[in-house]
Amino acid sequence: MDVSLFRTFSEVEQHHWWFQARREIVLAVAEGLLPDRTRVLDVGCGTGYVLERLQQRYEAFGLDVSPVALELCRDRGLGRIARGGAEDLSSVAGSRFGGVFLLDVLEHLTDDVEALVRLREVLTPGGVVIITVPAFMFLWSPHDELNEHRRRYTRRELSGVLTRAGFEVERSTYFNASLFPLAAVVRLGGRVLGTQGSGGLRVPPRPLNTALRRIFAAEKRWLTRAKGTCSFPFGVSLLAVGRRAA
Repeated sequence: MDVSLFRTFSEVEQHHWWFQARREIVLAVAEGLLPDRTRVLDVGCGTGYVLERLQQRYEAFGLDVSPVALELCRDRGLGRIARGGAEDLSSVAGSRFGGVFLLDVLEHLTDDVEALVRLREVLTPGGVVIITVPAFMFLWSPHDELNEHRRRYTRRELSGVLTRAGFEVERSTYFNASLFPLAAVVRLGGRVLGTQGSGGLRVPPRPLNTALRRIFAAEKRWLTRAKGTCSFPFGVSLLAVGRRAA
């Protein structure tokens, strides 16, 4: 991924509705799965926006392949970080974790199954991997190209990848479902009319940004109720939990 994007993320993610709401949802899901002080690994931690919160509750470590991303993590005061990623776990060789986070990373990788096989080996027996990815190839847009995505997933495809990597699929659901109709209209309409933007990222005007964050973040109440049995049938993104057999 273009290293300049990390600096862009660092500038906008503290205020952008999507980053804020996704972090709230991921943390809420994790809290239902992982006891406090569990040793966890954030693979592809980027600028450390999620890792910063993980370190408040867990013994959390971060990996990223980009020196720029690691520099931005250090600017946040994050120390438990190292260079590496899903395809190179040498910096944590011999370590074991109760939870691994793979947040909007899998879609960047050449071989998603092989990456998950490697990650399974750093999990303790019974440990979980928490994954988010973009959903549905028909939602492909310049944003995907700018971020160098290789694919978007359906729920069946993501579950299949986890199963082939040796995980038990404990959870698989779409999310960002409330805004899915709007996203579909904007992206498909832009494709038909030839008006799709460049895929750049900016914070919307404050009232709109606040409304979008509240709508998206409200989904955490559904995604964490009834021990995580509630699922959405569609959404802009996917969330999955895979467990290493005990």
